[in-house]
Amino acid sequence: MANPNGLNIRNTQRDTPEVDEAERKVGGLLGDLEESTDSEVKDVDVHEVVDTDAQGNPVVKKAVDITVEHRPKKGWAR
Repeated sequence: MANPNGLNIRNTQRDTPEVDEAERKVGGLLGDLEESTDSEVKDVDVHEVVDTDAQGNPVVKKAVDITVEHRPKKGWAR
C-alpha cells in the first residue's frame, strides 16, 4: 500500500521507544529555535559527512541542515 503522503515510501519497521524519544527531543529543539528566532522551520536535512578524528583518520558523522523562514511582522506597515 502506498504512503498517504504520496511519496511512495514504505516504513516496514515500527518506531522504537528510543526513536520516539529522539523525535520528541528534536521537535522541542526546533520549537525553541522557532521561538527564539521568530521564524518557522521549513526544512530539516540530515546527511553524512566525512571528517577526521584526533589522529587524522577519516570518520563519517551526521550533519544537519536546518532551513528557516522569518515570520512576517504583524500589524500595519508604516
